[in-house]
Amino acid sequence: MPPLKDMAVIVTGGASGIGLACADLLLAQGAKVLIADLRPESIDAAVSKLAHHNATLHGVACDVRLADDCDRMIDTAQQKLGRLDALVHCAGILRPPGSRPLPMHELEESEYNAVIDTNLKGTFQVNRAALRSMVQKRAGQIVNVSSTSGKKGRPLDSVYSASKAGVIALSESIAEEVRPFGIRVQLIIPDAVDTPLWQQNSVITKSPPGALPPERVAELILFCLSLPADTVCENLVIAPFRSRIGKRPSTPVDSKAAPAPQGVDHA
Repeated sequence: MPPLKDMAVIVTGGASGIGLACADLLLAQGAKVLIADLRPESIDAAVSKLAHHNATLHGVACDVRLADDCDRMIDTAQQKLGRLDALVHCAGILRPPGSRPLPMHELEESEYNAVIDTNLKGTFQVNRAALRSMVQKRAGQIVNVSSTSGKKGRPLDSVYSASKAGVIALSESIAEEVRPFGIRVQLIIPDAVDTPLWQQNSVITKSPPGALPPERVAELILFCLSLPADTVCENLVIAPFRSRIGKRPSTPVDSKAAPAPQGVDHA
């Protein structure tokens, strides 16, 4: 696979979770990285944490809901990194600060707007800003991060699920539009990942048992970025491999003929 060394990459949501893990691995591979996130203090903490790589690393505050912020982020990347080769878009929220899991009929319109504006409109804004540069030079890569909640809705997360379904459809459409320009758009669809996103649940602040570490998703993102120019991965789902071992058979079985023992469940 072609090396990632000197690839100029923006990582949104880069101050925590999947974004931070992705920036860490990119820097370790010799890429030049600009991390973007909402809060300047979070960016400063992330830059300090990643400084040991002694590589090209910058941070910029960006509210993905605002077109001007997204345009400024692209301009900053081109100034600081010299160019823009790839965008990894990880920024997103589960629900707005101070909210909690609620059935849809109890949600306020402001909660709907906060999630849709960040997750779906934010993906539109960030991708559009990056593509203006990429289409002009007829080269570039984008990796958008959605969620398995966008493939099957979850109770009490209706708006989040809808936003992530939108990210899937939007990414698929963009991928087909920009393919003739030599731009590759790929989509990662993680299941449960151990990130600070779970803290937005208010009452349930821990990730579920067996959730993937964010590094696993970051590794898949780097794999996508490293693919040869004639190859693309489409809508990759990444999920924990869970296994539940129950009662084992008391006598040996012929593994070629017998079904799996009762109590063994793979998901």
